[in-house]
Amino acid sequence: MSTGLDAQAAGTSGDPARQDEGARRPVRRGAGWAPVLAVYGVAAAVYLVLALRVPLPVLFPDELRYAHLARSLADGDGTTWRGEHLGVVAALYVYAITPLWAIWHSTVDAYHASKVLGVLLLCTQVVPVWLLGRELLGRRGAVLAAMLSVAGTWMLMGAGIVTEVLAMPLAVGSMCAAVWALRRPGGARWAPALGLALLACWARIQLAVLLPALTAALVLDVVRRPELARDRLRAHAPALLATGALSAVGLVVVLVAPSVTGDYAGIVSLRPSLDRIVHKTALQLGELVTVSGLLPVLLAAGAATTRSAWRDERAGPLLAVFWPAVIVLAGQSGLFLAGFTPAVSGIQRYVAYAAPLAIVLALVLAADRRLLGPRVLAIAGLGGVLLLARPAIAGLGEERAAWATAYRAHQLLGLRIGPALALLALVLVGATIAIVARSWAPGRAVAALATLLLAVLAVQDQAAWHQMTTTARSFRTQLPSDLQWIDHTARGPVALIGLTQNAPQYEDLEFFNRDIAAVYVPPAGLPGRPLRGHSCTFRFLTSGVVDIAPGCGPVPNRFLIADPAAAITFQDETRSVADPRIGRIATLVPGRVPRARAVLILACPRPSPIYSPTSPDIVGTDRPRVCNTTVSGSVWLGAPTDVVVTYRGGGDPHAVVVAGVRHAIAATGTTTVRFRAPAGYSQFTLRQDWTSTAGAPRLAAVVLDAGGRRTPIL
Repeated sequence: MSTGLDAQAAGTSGDPARQDEGARRPVRRGAGWAPVLAVYGVAAAVYLVLALRVPLPVLFPDELRYAHLARSLADGDGTTWRGEHLGVVAALYVYAITPLWAIWHSTVDAYHASKVLGVLLLCTQVVPVWLLGRELLGRRGAVLAAMLSVAGTWMLMGAGIVTEVLAMPLAVGSMCAAVWALRRPGGARWAPALGLALLACWARIQLAVLLPALTAALVLDVVRRPELARDRLRAHAPALLATGALSAVGLVVVLVAPSVTGDYAGIVSLRPSLDRIVHKTALQLGELVTVSGLLPVLLAAGAATTRSAWRDERAGPLLAVFWPAVIVLAGQSGLFLAGFTPAVSGIQRYVAYAAPLAIVLALVLAADRRLLGPRVLAIAGLGGVLLLARPAIAGLGEERAAWATAYRAHQLLGLRIGPALALLALVLVGATIAIVARSWAPGRAVAALATLLLAVLAVQDQAAWHQMTTTARSFRTQLPSDLQWIDHTARGPVALIGLTQNAPQYEDLEFFNRDIAAVYVPPAGLPGRPLRGHSCTFRFLTSGVVDIAPGCGPVPNRFLIADPAAAITFQDETRSVADPRIGRIATLVPGRVPRARAVLILACPRPSPIYSPTSPDIVGTDRPRVCNTTVSGSVWLGAPTDVVVTYRGGGDPHAVVVAGVRHAIAATGTTTVRFRAPAGYSQFTLRQDWTSTAGAPRLAAVVLDAGGRRTPIL
């Protein structure tokens, strides 16, 4: 008895008429849905464990944005972020997770629940891949294709609160349904492909490009078999009219009213140079090659140059859908990256939607060695050589597959990314040549190629998951054991107030704490990671009053001072709770205008880990840090007061000059520096003779001593 693969190979051989007849012949359904349900269950279980081991968001600002929108909708505040309205067009994913943020008041629980839902959604892409695989590869080949569809680094998205967890399976489903429709022209068989594409667009506006890709796929299917072109055109006419009209209308709307694209509104006004667009598009194509396991896209490139592959009734429809999707995804993201200067790296997740279809295509090619002729393999090898031009990793968080491959290759062979990718590609092409030369049965050839791909994807996965988990856990150590520390400590709405910079930990704090109701920044803004949502400007008057800009609403009586290089003490404080890793919450007497007692601008900022864009290693909090040479202070005093500054020695002797007096700081133990501050408003400066924390003293405490009444201001 022949296998499903053997039967299909027989049914699609010979003249075009027999190929078309074979393509329409149904394949035995075998064991029903049990195999794909098993693949789904195993994948979901594995990725749930991995996702829940990641304790913090790792993709900024995406995860923060979608979680805040869901939380705001759950709280009945609409699509706002701390009072700022956020226009969101592709809101399907936000709506999907909103009930979770309504059910769980605990943001930690809602965060974990959102990741669970995300993993369950993301794993559903096994279904369309398996359904398509049953027709193209037979029962066993379909299971292998389904396994590989959830084996790549695109599955790391399941650990995040990101739209891709819903957009990915919808996009994959649309492309698989399009292949299915091309194999059975006519009727309403295009409805699933079009419907899933529209849902994918609603989940992520970027995927509006699937509509012109589907139009191009229909055109390619008409012309790839000239002897059937008239019949195919007649059969595809309704779908061509629908997808073409939607594409044209969508383009006109975007050009006339770019705001309908939400965050992508600015893409219409981008004017990057042509060479930059080409460079970024090529980089995105390289991202797709790598994320798919290298071999699938390289073989797809080779097959696209042969007439036999286009005329084949299994490979042809796949090529007709795959390459238009790749071109529009890489072109759109290449244009965006070329014009959006903050994006310094490629972004894998913008093109990963096509990876599962590339894998199915590679397995189909392996099932019929006649489709893997010398030209196909030679072009695949040439594509592998071109990977030598791949630039260095600029952001491993967005280039995960490329980084993971290069990282392991560097560990083993000491290679840079370009040579590493090229060498691996040539090894895989060589292995494919060996498979073809052995003339194995289709099922065995498919299994061999699937094993190669699984090995590559597994190496990429292990390195990428390890890096992401390690990074998140390193940052987790710099937050309180209770991620909702602010909510549980403040006992009411809190305003963040900053002077010098935004703390690296702040975004995580705001993610998990609902009670941060306002943000106050200096008129010049707050350096560091951008603050999302509405912010108000403020200044300290010479009277000490905290002067808030008009239109910012009532000033709360609780302040979060999380600035890594500033300390603020207020008059009329009734309660103070501090955590050394994130700062202090000060509660003031309700109803009184906030007034400062002391403001310190520190020379050495509070330590925090640094995320490396190119290495999995986190630069820890114990690293030497660059310091300014001065500590400046402003105080508002009712009477002359002593300022007592305590230093703890760091191993080397140093000195501090204050009020014209030089004070020696001992290498060990503690040293106290005391000077007098007059009544009213005054400023002081401590000039230190060190510019790094290495071996230097540490500023341990600053206290106002008014006749024995001591008030800590640091």
